[in-house]
Order: sequence, then C-alpha cells, then structure tokens
Amino acid sequence: FTVPEDTPELAAFLRNSSIPHSVGRREAKLVEHQKNSAKILNCTNVECLMITCSVGLLERGKSAALKIRSRLWASTFLQRKNYRYALSINVSFEVKKMPYKVQPAKLPQGSIAIKTSVIWATPNVSFIIPLWVIILAILLGLLVLAMLTLALWKCGFFDRPRRPRDDMADRVQLTSDKTTDT
Repeated sequence: FTVPEDTPELAAFLRNSSIPHSVGRREAKLVEHQKNSAKILNCTNVECLMITCSVGLLERGKSAALKIRSRLWASTFLQRKNYRYALSINVSFEVKKMPYKVQPAKLPQGSIAIKTSVIWATPNVSFIIPLWVIILAILLGLLVLAMLTLALWKCGFFDRPRRPRDDMADRVQLTSDKTTDT
C-alpha cells in the first residue's frame, strides 16, 4: 500500500507524524507469547464508525482519493496504560457499474486491513522556564512601566487642578456688596 502521489499534503503529514523515541534494554524478562500479544481493536470488539463514500462517473484517466484524518481518544487507553493495543482499520472499495455498454463478468473490488500500534511515549519536553527569562521579563515590565509613567508625567497627567486663587480685593468687594444690600 503506497500513498498516492496526488496527495502531497497527506504524504507530508504522514512523514512528519512520527514520534521520536528511544529504545533501551529492560531487565525484566517477558514470556514469549506476551511479547507479541497486542489486543487488536476492530469493529468486532469495539464501537466503530463506518464511512460510505459514493463516487459518480469518473472520466478516463481520472481517479478518486478519500482522505480521512482522525484522532485517537486517549482517555480510553489511559485507563489501561501498560497494555499493548493495535488498531485495525479495514478499507474496501467496490465498483457497482462500469461506463461500458457490455459490462465485464467481474467488477473491480478490493480491500486492505491497516494495523496501527498504540505506542505509549511521553514527549521529551521540559516545561520549566529558566530563571533568567523570568528576571528579564520582570525588568522589561518595570522599564515599560517607568517609560509610561514618564510619558504621562510629561503630558501633565499627574498635575492636579488647583482652585483659582482669590485676591483679597475680590473678597472685600463681595462682602461690601452684601452689607449694602440689606
């Protein structure tokens, strides 16, 4: 089974989807029948999704390609983490009618079973942030805060509006007007 050449994005996806891992010798001895015994999951023992695709009349030299991308529901497998599983996917095709006046005795059909092993691998990624990155981020944050404060101060944002100062003459005039009116 080969990947068709007319699907470069699928071929690139399949090339880039490998998980880097390391293999090391274990001290524990396994019984020979346990080494190769992986529980095969297929439509007979788990719930499956059947996809049926109907393709209309194809012109001469044309082909039809079906691309299916799926995700494995990991929480199901995490319940029994150390078990070995193999997913079995069955793909088949059947031609119902040929565009000829005289139909052939046997119409083309075929099927293939694809097995995928479930590999338990943990990524070798460290989520610890180095101390110098944290210190640099704090210093840059303080620098931005200081620059923003300086810019607002230069624009007069922090100057408080002051009440206008009254002259003593204005006060005397106001008080003298009130006394003459009475």
